[in-house]
Amino acid sequence: MFRNRNSLSELLGALRFAIVGAGATLVHLLCAQLALATGVVPLALSNVIGFAVAFVAGFAGHQYYTFAGTAPLARAFRRYGIIALVGFLINNVVLFGLVAAGIVSKATALSIAILIVPVGTFLASRFWGFLATEP
Repeated sequence: MFRNRNSLSELLGALRFAIVGAGATLVHLLCAQLALATGVVPLALSNVIGFAVAFVAGFAGHQYYTFAGTAPLARAFRRYGIIALVGFLINNVVLFGLVAAGIVSKATALSIAILIVPVGTFLASRFWGFLATEP
């Protein structure tokens, strides 16, 4: 089925990333939606709360499971932070674009915005964020 060990290794790495990424995405989604559902926390702050909790969960999972400590902790944290912030910026552009367009509810816009970022995060993490050596 797999022509070489590298293909299998890449597939397993993508699967580990998907598990951790899905978990972090779910944490972001649940925390943000719960904050928004209170009716007290504004949309932007709800998204920040979800992002902050998911950032910690995602970094820990990727550092210690997905990429298994392949990169030095400080460098991986710094790079993951950059990747996550760029993803969060994209998330907010989508979120507030959808809200401004008025085509979906705030809760639906929040879900859509949170769910579109993980693929880009995977690619950036795999090929830059958690590299064992400097490029």
